[in-house]
Amino acid sequence: MRRIVVIALSVMLALVVAMPIASGKPALPAISNNSQTLGKLGAEWWTQVTEEPVPTNPLVGSYTHESPKCDVSTTFAKREVFFLVGTATGDPVTRKCTVSHKAWIFFPVVNSVDVEHPGDLSEAKMRKLVNDQIDQFLRGSTIFVTVDGKRVPVSKEKNRAGTPFFRVTLPNNNIFGGPPAAPAGKYKAVADGVWVLLPPLKKGTHTITFGGTFPNAELDPNKPGPEGFSQNNTYRLKVV
Repeated sequence: MRRIVVIALSVMLALVVAMPIASGKPALPAISNNSQTLGKLGAEWWTQVTEEPVPTNPLVGSYTHESPKCDVSTTFAKREVFFLVGTATGDPVTRKCTVSHKAWIFFPVVNSVDVEHPGDLSEAKMRKLVNDQIDQFLRGSTIFVTVDGKRVPVSKEKNRAGTPFFRVTLPNNNIFGGPPAAPAGKYKAVADGVWVLLPPLKKGTHTITFGGTFPNAELDPNKPGPEGFSQNNTYRLKVV
């Protein structure tokens, strides 16, 4: 089976930002900005995204608080972590979700995943594929992250992290197109990206935006030259 690469068009940041304006809470030692933490969270992020069928997949479209697409989170180091998601199309989206004031917020600005049948490519070759693709995405790119209108500093180098090798179970109607390209079943995967990890927000309403332009991104290796893409995602969070 040929490799499957999907772009969760959102910004990759490997950074914990202490945001006194938005949060007023210092970073907890249990969740830090090291690449190992970001990579593990990235693997969990991709697992949840790839295993959700298209009708309820959080990558698809705008949605509001009542949508099951808002229910994307995990527990890490005994802390709740709420996942934000980009899109697979680059279309601007606005999403409204409810989140706990105890939850950390994790999302990619841009990332790439390679999903393979067991026994196909080696982990090393899979990792090189996603690393090379992210290198291409970031070349000449601009990225942004804001919380309540305040820009969050983003570093393409410091905030980049690869995931550990992980496994996923794809449903029939999956984001890779389903059969025959990607029939339901068990796969192995690895990803690379720039990820953002923010501390919990105060109770109330907060707006997070993230995205960027990636003019040199080559999405289809069978087409000459870069296709490029952009991303503009808005989350209006009700923090309770």
